[in-house]
Amino acid sequence: MDEWSILDEVDVVARWPADHKKAVLEAGAKWKERKEGLEALNTIIEQNPRLSTATMTIYGELMDEIRKILDRESNIVVVTTAIRTVELLAKGLRSKFAGFIGMVVPFLIKRAKDKKKNVRVAILAAMAAVADTTSAERLQKDVIEWFGIPSPESKQTLLAFLFAYWCRQFHPDIPFVKAVAPLVVKASSESDVTVRDKACQALGALKRLMGDAISAFLVPISAETAKMEKIQQYVDEAAEEFRKFQESQPKTGASTDNGTTVAEEGSSEGVQNSEGAATSSVMDPWDISDPEDVAKKIDKSVESQLLDKNWKERVAGGESVKKSMDGILRIELSERLLELLKTLIKIIEKDVNVNVAALAAQILTDCAKKARFSFASIAHRSFPVVFDKLKDKKAVLRDALVEYCDEAANTTPLSAYSESVITALGSKNPQTRQQTALFLARFYAKNDTKTVEIDVVKQLGEHILKTINDADKEVREAALRIVAAIQKSLGETVAKRLMADVYEDKLKAEKIPTIIDELVKEYGSSATPEMLRLAKHYKLGSAPSRPPPTAARPASTSSRPASTAARPASTASRPPAVRSSAPSAPAPRPPTATVTRRAPSPKVAPPTATVAPKKFVARPAPNFGTKPRGTVAPTPAATVPPANQRPGTAGRAPPTSASSSSRPTSSGGPVRIQPVKPNVVRHTTVAPRATVPPGPAKPIGIARPMTSTSSGAPATTTSSRSRIAAPSSSRPGTASGIARPPSNSRIARPPGSGTSSRPGSRPASRNE
Repeated sequence: MDEWSILDEVDVVARWPADHKKAVLEAGAKWKERKEGLEALNTIIEQNPRLSTATMTIYGELMDEIRKILDRESNIVVVTTAIRTVELLAKGLRSKFAGFIGMVVPFLIKRAKDKKKNVRVAILAAMAAVADTTSAERLQKDVIEWFGIPSPESKQTLLAFLFAYWCRQFHPDIPFVKAVAPLVVKASSESDVTVRDKACQALGALKRLMGDAISAFLVPISAETAKMEKIQQYVDEAAEEFRKFQESQPKTGASTDNGTTVAEEGSSEGVQNSEGAATSSVMDPWDISDPEDVAKKIDKSVESQLLDKNWKERVAGGESVKKSMDGILRIELSERLLELLKTLIKIIEKDVNVNVAALAAQILTDCAKKARFSFASIAHRSFPVVFDKLKDKKAVLRDALVEYCDEAANTTPLSAYSESVITALGSKNPQTRQQTALFLARFYAKNDTKTVEIDVVKQLGEHILKTINDADKEVREAALRIVAAIQKSLGETVAKRLMADVYEDKLKAEKIPTIIDELVKEYGSSATPEMLRLAKHYKLGSAPSRPPPTAARPASTSSRPASTAARPASTASRPPAVRSSAPSAPAPRPPTATVTRRAPSPKVAPPTATVAPKKFVARPAPNFGTKPRGTVAPTPAATVPPANQRPGTAGRAPPTSASSSSRPTSSGGPVRIQPVKPNVVRHTTVAPRATVPPGPAKPIGIARPMTSTSSGAPATTTSSRSRIAAPSSSRPGTASGIARPPSNSRIARPPGSGTSSRPGSRPASRNE
């Protein structure tokens, strides 16, 4: 148990002698009096390490005076004593001291540029005590501003503080590390030798904490061997400091200042090793780095250089693109960069210069490594081209393409480009077949049962067996390595089932164990980190159990009572038995039968009773009892009206009985009124008219339109619209039965009497 936790809280300000308190808190005292007053307070705190936290206002006036001393005091002894007071207060209050951090930390940082070493040493001790009372997030802003001070002494103090801080940590704070580590790496290239050394020391402590994941930040100096060796040396020093820190902590599972629990002394190194190993295996440098758009660094003339006729210009353009990616761990695929990568694929496909094509392959490899899964679309586009180009016998190009294939395979699953592999295995060129088979062997050797896609193995099985019996010896040996890699990743039982023809051949089966041993030595017995990462991203290997089909969800409606199943007659999709069922709930049906009817498999056509109701479609109106129907009026023949017929009555329908009605009626229920079609004549009652003998013929005048008939009946299609005379068959287009004089007659003939004019009569004219 921590000794501090069992101590009683003490109000040290109340025990502070009044004369010493007055010398520190009131102005006008000499520097010796202020020094003696602060020393007296420090002695009381050392005797009572746990300070009272009942009220924090008792420390407010004291902290304000210490802030003024750090800001204005010129005497180094007083400043050093005040810094010691800050350290003791932070240790005595612990987490309660966090409220005073903003008052003192900026002034401690301001004093860090002091050339007196004892001041900087006191600041380091005070900053370490303050850092243990708060989180890294709270310190981040102050530390970043501290890097902005150009003084070499200030940067030395800051880097020494970071080294001590990271030596006391068990887990790295990723946001704090991502914000501070690049600044430390930049400081490793400062002009001051001591600053560069302190920066490498801080990076060594960070590498002890992060392991290989620190490479995400060491990219700018990764090519400087001297610095990398110095960082590695400081890793051992940081591990020793961490061991001493563990020993200084309580031995029986005590809690540290930052909330981390430490194990017993005997297992301290085991804790260190396990923490470091866990951090290295879990933390990925690529994950903690931010993506950068390298297209902004590439010259605008690169596109024209890559397409230049001179191969030296094409090489220069490729070198500039490759150089822009140096020093970057994670890149972002912008639109321009994607277009450049497509251009590089065309160069690999068509460029006759192997140096240019090999350089293009190297750029694609670097991009696939730094873009990872966002590179998948480019990988799909490039695989057919690259597999075909493997036929080139020049080692410069072939090696670059082989390296690219292995790196691009880490960005997308094999199922996405299996067709390209099948095409390459069946290529006419034996070099292409051999290199493709070797690629598959390397790919499967890096996998295990958790990452292999079984369906793809089955898909490729027939083509692998065909390649094993190839006419070329090197192709056969390369294909046999595929079988050995499959056995290594899936086991002997599965491999024998999938590749039975190979194991039946004793000569071939005897070579497989030897090849498997070689693959295990080279790639290990389990899946590589790249394959584990690929399987995790695309969810490959052991697929999770599929959820039940969505069609089975409506089965819950089977528990409804039959009374709710009875719907109005409008739901015509249900069978008559359901519609005529009684309102009372009958005995429930067996659940199996109900589920079968209401939740059929989506592959089987559902029964008629469970088909979803169709959309409403208008149907003919139902027949509501007996009612008079409209009759189609026959087209009357053109006849000559009788002489005693009144003009305007020709073509009318005969009157009907008064009992008929123009609107259908029904004995009960709603009546749907149907529109009257033009050829339907309703039976209406027409009052009989008195027959009037025709009078003397009147001269032809202008016909007035007939607005209505006396009976109110609608006019038929054959009725005339003039009240003068009804139409007759004497001549088409005439308004009456009287023959019109010909148009070439000079004198209009008076109309004849009655029906003397006939359609066949010829007018007597002198002009005839």
